[in-house]
Amino acid sequence: MKKLFLLLFFAIFSTTVTATEEDYKLCTIGGYFSGTNDKFLSGLAAHIAEKKHVFGDPICDAAWANGYRVGEKLTRTGKIKDPSEREIIQQATAFSSKIYETISSRIKF
Repeated sequence: MKKLFLLLFFAIFSTTVTATEEDYKLCTIGGYFSGTNDKFLSGLAAHIAEKKHVFGDPICDAAWANGYRVGEKLTRTGKIKDPSEREIIQQATAFSSKIYETISSRIKF
């Protein structure tokens, strides 16, 4: 019976996708941009997180909510004091820069 349980356990969890910390950063970044009302970058982060199969899972939802809180706070007060909040803003800024650099490098005028 124990072997059957272990076999079923490993069969179920071996087929699931293992997300990395980097994958969940997209959730935090998307939440941040959602909190700042940036629909383009928020939607893009959500789309990428969905392709990585993390969008909508409990860890991603919590990261999204945390990022949203930081983005909303920055929009409302213009002030961030907590180092962890600064880290989220830096990640979001890096994501934004990467996206806009990629887009602008592919446009020929």
